[in-house]
Amino acid sequence: ICKACTRVIAVAFGCEDYVTDLKGKHDNEGQSIFFARNMIANGARACGVLPIDTVHIKVHDLDDLARNLKVAKQLGFEGMLVLNPKEIPLVHHYFSPSEEELAWAKEMVQLAEDAEKEGKGVAVKDNKFIGPPMVKMAKDILKKHEMVVRRSAATN
Repeated sequence: ICKACTRVIAVAFGCEDYVTDLKGKHDNEGQSIFFARNMIANGARACGVLPIDTVHIKVHDLDDLARNLKVAKQLGFEGMLVLNPKEIPLVHHYFSPSEEELAWAKEMVQLAEDAEKEGKGVAVKDNKFIGPPMVKMAKDILKKHEMVVRRSAATN
């Protein structure tokens, strides 16, 4: 599906359709949809399109939504479909870079730049390798932050 057309830029997971087709049942821990969420996120990323997570069906349970958003972000989703406008601020919060992520990203880019100036291919921080994948992730976080700031300024 992700490669069906060059105009496909994102793919979304529909948990209700998935569970219904499997004749399955939702569980409180999300195990019944975990495999599919993983496959959507991985397949989308492998094809260079954005993975969008499913709606949160417990419409008025913002604590459960927060738990699901944390998992979605860890799996690599870029966003989540919403059913209720009250969910939007929480979804924006989780999918926007946090202050901690921004600090990490800035530090990674700086360490990489310093290592390059010293003629080193990689940097090391707290005995951990800082190589191209981490630097790419850091730059992506900074780029996303800039986009969020621009969008916020445009809507205010």
